[in-house]
Amino acid sequence: MMGAARGLATVLTIIMVVWLLPPWLARGAEAAADGDVAAYRRAVEQRFAQWLQELWPDAQAAGVSRATFDANLKGLKLIWSLPHLVLPDPAAPGGPPLPKALAQAMTPSHQPEFDVPANYFKDGTLSALAATGRAKLAEWRPILTAIQKQYGVPASVIVAIWGRETGFGEIDAPYDAVGAIATQAFMGRRPEEFRKQLIVALKILQEGHATRAQLKSSWAGAMGYTQFMPTDFENYAVDFDGDGKRDIWGSIVDSLASTGNSLHTQGWDGTQPWGYEVRLPAGFDCTLQGPDKARPIAEWVKLGVSRVGGPAAGASAFTQAVLADPAFLVLPAGLKGPAFLATNNFSVLKLYNNSDVYAIFVGHVADMIATNAPVGFVGTWQPVEQFPRDRIQRFQEALVAQGYDVGKVDGLAGFKSRAAIGLTEKKLKLPLTCYPSQRLVDAVLKQAKAGAPQ
Repeated sequence: MMGAARGLATVLTIIMVVWLLPPWLARGAEAAADGDVAAYRRAVEQRFAQWLQELWPDAQAAGVSRATFDANLKGLKLIWSLPHLVLPDPAAPGGPPLPKALAQAMTPSHQPEFDVPANYFKDGTLSALAATGRAKLAEWRPILTAIQKQYGVPASVIVAIWGRETGFGEIDAPYDAVGAIATQAFMGRRPEEFRKQLIVALKILQEGHATRAQLKSSWAGAMGYTQFMPTDFENYAVDFDGDGKRDIWGSIVDSLASTGNSLHTQGWDGTQPWGYEVRLPAGFDCTLQGPDKARPIAEWVKLGVSRVGGPAAGASAFTQAVLADPAFLVLPAGLKGPAFLATNNFSVLKLYNNSDVYAIFVGHVADMIATNAPVGFVGTWQPVEQFPRDRIQRFQEALVAQGYDVGKVDGLAGFKSRAAIGLTEKKLKLPLTCYPSQRLVDAVLKQAKAGAPQ
């Protein structure tokens, strides 16, 4: 705390001094800060250029030619505007330190998937996507029927993904995919994953599947109508329109079929839905959530779990035919939001985008497209508190130190983290919610600090 106080005092002192400086001196201070940022960026870019050349042996081993490598990576610059970057400090061994002004400007923002869950399910968004999705389903019905027959994935699910990912092709991918992926590989949160994606992107170019100009992507390198990463293209892209090309950039038919093949190959079961909204009885133990706690639906019914809506209007029972099916509980906001029993198809949707709310969103929009399901859920989203991702990560680290399994320590409240939160709430005799609260996070971090070696 004393160090932090001294740091804050130093910053405040600098601010006050700049305020008190004559204008020409203040401008000089700003110019010096700009100079520090420029020097830092130059040093990072130099290290990036060196890093790209060090990639060559791996690219060569994967079958990338030197001509392809040089044509696409020589002179490549970092895309500094990408979110969620982890800037090196210092810029390189012996190089300039990360300027404070740049560090503050690059503070990561939330992805929608990792924000307050309720924000992901705006009625207007759901209604608009479902309405357009029904129109697209009618427009492309012969193709979608053939895709569904081939891969066993409902056309409504494929259309829902198309709508969620690119607004049915209306949302332009703003980034050069090679530049975005290389930037993420050099200074993103998952460098090893993006290093692999970069090499596969070079192979896509070398094999002539797309030109560099066509290789446009999201900030995370996802491409085409339904947002495939390079390895998704490599593994799942298909030529469904019969023109001899696997084209996810210019062919809607190939894109939709490739999405169907992706879900099918990764385990989609065409005999089951993605999941069901359910009601939980009062006092239900929310630590029972997660795929590792799956059980037959009949056992959930014995625990007092009932289906919302059910097979007929107003019904709350599962049909006899599904009682033996395994399912697991999904509580995206703990006990502060709607509850769902999910099948393995939910887990397959998460392989497309590893987010509980993404899978629920796609599944729900698909239901709205196929059956005119209601816009919202019966369960209500209650207010929840927001936290910076790094604070939740420290909270997870503290829980791990106490012996809890939180899954991946990544600053995100996934299944295992929510269950660990519930167990901690029980231990501290706090109200059971299975979702982060300021009271709980403060208590756990305070315990961690008290137990840390002096």
